[in-house]
Amino acid sequence: MKHLLFTTLENTKETSDLIHHLSELGYNGTVLSSTSLKHILQDENEDVPSFFSLAHYHENKFVQNTTIYFILNDKELEEVKKEIRNATNGFTSTKGGMFALPLESYEGSF
Repeated sequence: MKHLLFTTLENTKETSDLIHHLSELGYNGTVLSSTSLKHILQDENEDVPSFFSLAHYHENKFVQNTTIYFILNDKELEEVKKEIRNATNGFTSTKGGMFALPLESYEGSF
């Protein structure tokens, strides 16, 4: 069975090292810059827009995290989760989280 694994991590050296390490191990995924609503709304010194626009993303105004998603089989899922746990010290040295969803249908060459 295939799974969709999402992980969102703080932008830290450990996150960058993890991405390189997973690539060296042969894993491929999609990496996105992201931020949480909490971080957008915390900054009271800036004029926070009512709606998030692509312009804010382009300017990297709110980007503080890295979101990565992978399509993995059962064995790969457990291996990548283990690598993420190790790189983040169980999400204590690098804040973040991960979750996986089973894929009922998948087509492609990831």
